[in-house]
Formats: sequence, C-alpha cells, structure tokens
Amino acid sequence: MNKNHFAGTGKLLKLYFRRDRILMILWVLLPIILLGGQMSFVKAMPDWRGFITELSSSPLTSALLGPIVPLSIEGAILWRGILQASIAIMMATAFITIRHTRSEEASGRNELIFGKPIGRYANLSAALILSCGGSLITGLLTTVYLILNGFAVSGSLLAGLTLTTSGFIFAGIGGLCSQIFIHSGSARGAVFGVYGLTMVAMVMNNIQGGDTYWIWFAPEAWFRLTVPFGENDFWPIFFFILLSVLPMVLSYGFLRRRDLGTGLIPQREGSEKASLKLNSTMAFAWRQNKFNLILWVISMAYLGGMMGLATPNISEAISATLAQMNTWGEAVAKLGNQEAFISILIYILGLMAGLSVFAITTIQKLRQEETKHYADIILSRPVSRFKWLGSYLTVAFVGSTLILLALGFAAGLGWAIVSGEFSYLPRVLGMTLSKIPPVWTIIGIAVLIYGWLPRIAFILNWLVLGIFIFIEMFWEVGIVEWSMLQWTPFAYAHYSIPIHELSVFPLIILIIITAAFTWLGLVGFRRRSIG
Repeated sequence: MNKNHFAGTGKLLKLYFRRDRILMILWVLLPIILLGGQMSFVKAMPDWRGFITELSSSPLTSALLGPIVPLSIEGAILWRGILQASIAIMMATAFITIRHTRSEEASGRNELIFGKPIGRYANLSAALILSCGGSLITGLLTTVYLILNGFAVSGSLLAGLTLTTSGFIFAGIGGLCSQIFIHSGSARGAVFGVYGLTMVAMVMNNIQGGDTYWIWFAPEAWFRLTVPFGENDFWPIFFFILLSVLPMVLSYGFLRRRDLGTGLIPQREGSEKASLKLNSTMAFAWRQNKFNLILWVISMAYLGGMMGLATPNISEAISATLAQMNTWGEAVAKLGNQEAFISILIYILGLMAGLSVFAITTIQKLRQEETKHYADIILSRPVSRFKWLGSYLTVAFVGSTLILLALGFAAGLGWAIVSGEFSYLPRVLGMTLSKIPPVWTIIGIAVLIYGWLPRIAFILNWLVLGIFIFIEMFWEVGIVEWSMLQWTPFAYAHYSIPIHELSVFPLIILIIITAAFTWLGLVGFRRRSIG
C-alpha cells in the first residue's frame, strides 16, 4: 500500500475523537458498569457457592449462557458480566466505525474531507483506530477494575484482553459492512445480522456442553476459550487478533476497488418511467422498505427455527434450590426449562434486541428522506404530510407484526416437529403476538421524537432503547425492582410471565399509548419545517 493513501489519518482521528468524546466515554465505561452489576449481584448472595453450583448445573441456564467456568466467584462474575460487556463493546465499535465511514459518505461530508490532502485510506484508518483504541481502553479499565476488587492480576489481564478482542473483530466487521452496503442503515442492519449468527453459535455451543467448535464463532463468549481465573490460556488472544485483522484487511481491499459514495453491492437503477404500481405513497413506502422487511422476516424465521429445533434437547429438570433462590428461578420453575428457553429467546429476538431495532431504523429512514431532499420532491406533489408519514408508519406497524409471526411460527413449528407435540405451535405464536404492543410502543416513541426533535432523533431513539435494556439487565441481577421495570414496555410481555397468565389489559393500554404518541408525533411533524 502506498503510504500516501494514509496521509491525514492523524488529523481525521483528532476530528473524530473530538466529535465522539462524550459518546466514547459512555461506551467505554458501559461494559465496566455491566460487569460491576454482576459483581454486586454475586457478592450480595448469602450463599453464592450454592447459587453458582445450581446455576451451572441448570439445563436452561447452561443452554442460554453456558456452564460457569471456572466454578468460582470470579467465574460467576465473568459468566454473565463479561458476556454483557462484550456485547456492548461489539455493538459500539461496529457502529462507531460505520458512523465515520459509510455515514460520512452517505451524507456527502466525505467529499469535503477528500477535497483536502487526505489519503484514500485515511478515513477508514481513523475510524478503525478510534474504535479499536476505545476497545483497548475498555479492556485496560476492566483489568484495573478487577484488580482493585481483589482479583488475581493474570486473570484480570486476560479478562480485559478477551473483552478487547471482541471489540476488535466487530470494529473490522463494521468497516467491512461499510464497504459492502451503500446506506449506513443497511450496514448497521448487517452488523445486527452478524451478531444474531454469533448468538446462534453461542447457544449451539452451550446446548452441546459449552466446549465445541461453535464457540470460535461467538466473540461474546470467547472467555470460554481463554478461561480467566481458571486455566488462564493466553494463546487464543493471538488467534483472536489475527481473526480480527481479516475483516479489516478485506475492508481496505474493497475500499480500493469501489468509487466514493458507492458500495460493493451496487445500487440498482430503477426504470426511467415509474411503474403504475407507484401511484400512491403507500406503494412508494413499500418499495423503499420491502428488501429490508423481507430480510428481517427470513432472518427471524431462520433464527427461530434453529432455536425451536434445539429446544427439545434441553432437559426439563430444574433444581428445587434454584427455584427458591430468586424470582427468575421461580418463573423458570413455573414455565419449565424448554418453554422458558423459547420464551426468553423470543423476548430477546422479538422485542428487546430485535424488533425494537427494526422499529427504530424504519422510522429513522424518514429523516434520511428529509436530509436528502427526497421528501421535498414528494410533498411538492398533491401529497399531504399525513399520507407520506402514515405510509411509512403502516410499513413499520404491519412489518413488525409479520416479522413476529415469522419468528413465532418457525420457532413453534421447529419445537413441535422435533418433540411431536403440535400444541407447542399455538403456544409459541401466543408468546410472539404478545410482543406486538410493546414493539408498537417503541415505534410510537420513535415517531414522537422524530415529529418534534428530528435533528437529535437518532441519538434519542437509541438512548431510550438503551435505557430500557439496561433496566432489564439491572432487574435480572437484582439491582432494580420489578416496579422499576414496569416503567418500560418490556415488563408487560415479559418472558417470566406464562402466556396463559399474561394480562391483556396492560397490552391494550400500551396500544392506546402508542396511538397517543403517534398522533403527537404527527402533530409535531405537521407544524415543523422539512429538512
């Protein structure tokens, strides 16, 4: 590579750091907060040794999170704390990389940057250095945090390095997706898709005992290969680094072969003459979102089917001791391990980390239409703002319902076929249908923010979803009470509530709240200027 291609990397790195200095502090500290929450939870247990022994032997927790390794207080903290911390750093590094590469190109700001003496690879290099540097800082702070809490230096260092490498590989994946796709939303969606595949690999590994080749494809669970505070195997770290370099090298190769503003997958040009099918705003909104929607349906059906087929492999036996330890154990005892497994996965995929993402990204496309002045063209015709916004909302509301149905049908059918009990299918469909009102509430919040605060809607939407997810995580480790969780829409279709005991009234209230938020968002959109 010509060294001139990297000219200006340092200047861009300073610029990007200055732009993200507040955001970077948040995502660097977040993994440590999550790790600290698990540490507080484990240390607060009156009999943590008995607790982790029961958790490690539970078929359900082993299937979802794997057995606790090593079987010690350090292992119990890493078992969930490092897993959550890894997921946070993986998403952060990928999105930061996309923000400073594909998003900059899509907005046209890169044209201003390359008007200066800046090398072709400077932009990507600065983004990767910023992401990987933040990941490294997080790993070092994690190491210091564990040492200050009295844990062994070697194990603490290995835990920090393992966390760092999980961020490295997703920084590379973010850079790679930025070269492949022409829109930043598509690149972020691809990152979520890759994360979904890593989660499948993690669960398949856990179901098969926690020590299979599947674990190599799940960066969030790489601590099972290094085993901090146990075997303390440092050699996988070198392999993780080499593995992380691969998508980065591919990113540079693809960047060299494409034009500025394009992606490796070229944007298909439409016909010179519009089809008669595009004679309405609804038809136009469908055309704009159909590829994304179909991809979500197929992906959720695949993930649901895989999980459904794996469910009968989980033993239904649950320890009476575990069932009495906390409310989570009581809920699992009531549901049974297999139903709880399906319920938790549908909760995560269909609500907390799946459809909420689809809901937000679909509404955020409206802002993209504004900033690119496409909305001006449409609204210059005899088209009302209400019809234009309403068409996208229809896609969001109906599309989220279709995705949930695909997830529930595939998961229920897979479970039913393998077990030979087809009563599971309607039960699982009921679980997914109960997630519709909470997902719609997320859409309503996104519309409200977009209608009144479009310029900061991107940040606020993800911030609100992040707060909801953190409250859920803090509830699971006992930091917050159920009454706090009830301030989120998640609580009213929670996995811990059996489907036959789920109250319909709160779900109706959520739909009413959604309607109110949507109406307020429409009012704000009609009153403000476009652009």
